[in-house]
Amino acid sequence: MEFDAQIYQSPFFQELALKGEIHSAQGQPPARHDMYQYLSKRQVDDSDSDSDSDDDIESAVPTTLAEPTSTSTSISSSSTSPEPTSTSSAPSASIITTETKTSDSTPSVSISTSPSVTVITTPLPTPFDTSLGSNFTSPSCPQFFSTFLSNATFQACVPVSLLLQNSNSFFRAQRSVPLLTQTLDAACTAPLAICSPLMASLAAQLIDDANCGDDYSQQNPLVVQAHAGLVAYEPVYRATCLKDDSGATQDEDESSSSSGKPYCFVEATTNTNASGSNSADFYPYYTAIGLSMPLTARPSCSQCLKETMGIFASYAENAVQPLSKTYLTCAAQVDKSCGSGFVSTNVEVGSVASPNAAAGPGALIPSVSSLVMLVGFIPLVAGVL
Repeated sequence: MEFDAQIYQSPFFQELALKGEIHSAQGQPPARHDMYQYLSKRQVDDSDSDSDSDDDIESAVPTTLAEPTSTSTSISSSSTSPEPTSTSSAPSASIITTETKTSDSTPSVSISTSPSVTVITTPLPTPFDTSLGSNFTSPSCPQFFSTFLSNATFQACVPVSLLLQNSNSFFRAQRSVPLLTQTLDAACTAPLAICSPLMASLAAQLIDDANCGDDYSQQNPLVVQAHAGLVAYEPVYRATCLKDDSGATQDEDESSSSSGKPYCFVEATTNTNASGSNSADFYPYYTAIGLSMPLTARPSCSQCLKETMGIFASYAENAVQPLSKTYLTCAAQVDKSCGSGFVSTNVEVGSVASPNAAAGPGALIPSVSSLVMLVGFIPLVAGVL
């Protein structure tokens, strides 16, 4: 109970306190909490705050929110500076610009955001990614395979010609437009001037008697396919790196490369070309590694097909290239579907018997010493050549 100060000091209260019958607190009585008074004071404070806000509205700090973001919030005032705390913001939203008021007498809140970047971390496909098996005549053959497959320079070239027929990981990547596009982005940025001579040199070493010569002469399928893939590296490189100029832009199509245009090969493999779905569109690419196109196949008569067949026509003249055995049949089928003259059928296939044919028409394979002198990309190539 609370009484007036005079009652607390009366002789009667003091006597009772001395007898221990009551306890008298001589200090100040506790403050009384008047809710109405609190609300009234709060309304006054809010009114003052609104008035200050109108006066200081010109001194505002822009705050940018982006999607998706990792938001860092810091609170500071004139007397304290606590450490910032971080929170993760998952909802997506467009970029929004707002205004946050600052004042010398009140704490200010600043929010800084940075956009998150989606990075595909799936490893690139690799050739011969299953067991090589034991069907080899010479033990030196699987050893040679292991040596060149583990070489960093060979891996950096991402040889699509070897992935077409002998890669489970590439087969899986062909089911995903983003993953297949990522693979071609890596393959098409590899320097052709370095990778093509490397593949040609590996093809020659593969069929050497010291490595897989006996297996090649006995037509071991794995060795024959590896040789065809190494020899066909350049024509496959040029064909699979073609872009569809009439295709969707990068913002519209997942098959778009970093340049904004989709790869013709991605469209053909995933049936995403603008002319419609046609499961036969990918067959011509396999003729570059020695596989014949089915007689009933009718690829779409697109600009991509026309340019791809134009590339293959120039390499079909080289006897070393598998195209020297498959191009004319494929060209005849395409012409039958797309009209006479759509592709060139007057190609003297196999007319060039140069051992340098793997590097393309008129190209020369540099020596080992000149290869090693190329700067920046092949410090490890000397271990293979």
